Amino acid sequence: MELRAYVRACRRRWLWLLIPVLVAAGIGAGLTLTAKPAYKSSMILFVSAGTGDPDAEARRLNSYIALLTGPRVAQGVVTKLGPEQVTAEQVRKSLAAQVSEGTDLLEISATDASAARSRAIVTTAASVLVNLAKQITPASPDGGPVPSISILQDAETTREPGNLARNVGFAAVLGLLIGAIAVAIREAVGRTVAEEDDLRRLGLGTVGVISLDGRNGRGEHPDQALAEAFRRLRSLLPGVTDGRRGSPRGRALLLAGPGRKEGTTAVSCGLAIALAETGARVVLVDANLRTPGVGRYLSLDPVPGLAEVLSGTAQVPDVLCESLNGRLTVLPAGEQVPDPGGLLASPRLPATVRTLTERFDVVLVDAPPLNGPADAAVLGKVTDSALLVVRANRTRTADVERSLELLEKIGAKLAGAVLNALPRKLPTGQAWAAAAEVSSPEPLIPLDEPDDPAPVSTPPVPQSPNGVVRGRARVVKAALAAADEKELEKPEGPKEGE
Repeated sequence: MELRAYVRACRRRWLWLLIPVLVAAGIGAGLTLTAKPAYKSSMILFVSAGTGDPDAEARRLNSYIALLTGPRVAQGVVTKLGPEQVTAEQVRKSLAAQVSEGTDLLEISATDASAARSRAIVTTAASVLVNLAKQITPASPDGGPVPSISILQDAETTREPGNLARNVGFAAVLGLLIGAIAVAIREAVGRTVAEEDDLRRLGLGTVGVISLDGRNGRGEHPDQALAEAFRRLRSLLPGVTDGRRGSPRGRALLLAGPGRKEGTTAVSCGLAIALAETGARVVLVDANLRTPGVGRYLSLDPVPGLAEVLSGTAQVPDVLCESLNGRLTVLPAGEQVPDPGGLLASPRLPATVRTLTERFDVVLVDAPPLNGPADAAVLGKVTDSALLVVRANRTRTADVERSLELLEKIGAKLAGAVLNALPRKLPTGQAWAAAAEVSSPEPLIPLDEPDDPAPVSTPPVPQSPNGVVRGRARVVKAALAAADEKELEKPEGPKEGE
């Protein structure tokens, strides 16, 4: 992983770094504050090598240190203090010795939870060491001075500081290291698409990012920000809005995601509304016959749709519905069928898409996931281009790569990718609530497919003064009528209660 990509990953997953630091620092502080106090008793011994050779003096000092921390001195301390007071292992762990630099002074110390015991251990150990040194020191053959060791300073006992700051700092650094390793492993094992640069590295051009106020959704007018995001997407889509220029047919655009919960249906509805604002004739086709969602998003009643058209029991003009006061036409999925894949493979599918492109400027097809059944692949063969919908911080890069391979195999022309960076819930600004008290608090486009498969009926929602449609729209069943072509069927009046 490149350093720049790793830094972006750390910024994106900053909680992965902060939480281990706080936990580790808390544990370090807790252990330090709850630990038993320690006492250190120190003594200073003077060592004389008996010669003027510095090397001999250094060797003798090191020999005394080895004796002090060895088993013989420890056993001597246990013998004098008694095994009920201390053990040889405790003595060896508590004793330490060091040479004062540039001197012949040997500082010995004993650390223990009891001040009296630490003092007793160091005093006894010094006495044992002096006696042991006398026993093993040979007499000088020429009558010169004999090497000796003597106590220069009696024991002094002090309480060891808790080192709270040092322990907490060390624990925090350790927690940061653990968090950094976790981020690296997470990015290496389950890397997801988080921003436009990730899509560009996969060879995908991003034609839009659906987000709110820098992706945080904290603006006072989230509904307006959402509408503007879809308008930007509309303006960046190549060759979709000018479908009839130089051609008698409109353009059919497939919208699909690598997997479920990418927000494909939400993006399809939002883009359809944005395209309809330009005056273009737009039809939104719910081609997800397994788990249809457009009807629930736009609050359509259960009516026949694409399934009936493909099965031959209905004609296209008979099942078209109008939404948003007639500005948007919808071809719903229709009734549930036992074999959606076989129905989509029907020869009637290309004819249905051709009929829609002859009568509409833009045909938006909300498709099932690409990395699932073959439904999306079949739909990709009969549409002019495909728009890949990717959920930020959810869709794995491996899934995007598989989707691109599938689109390339079926010969689908890729119009680009749209990064769905919306939060899980859209906030509603206070200004909007004050301006439209009678409107629904829900956004026009929910983010995730509702779990309840039953259709939802809601009362009509008025437009705001600036023309942005808010809330969910009631659906009015109507027939297709084209001013420049033969009338197919008289439009029905609004349903009862509209």
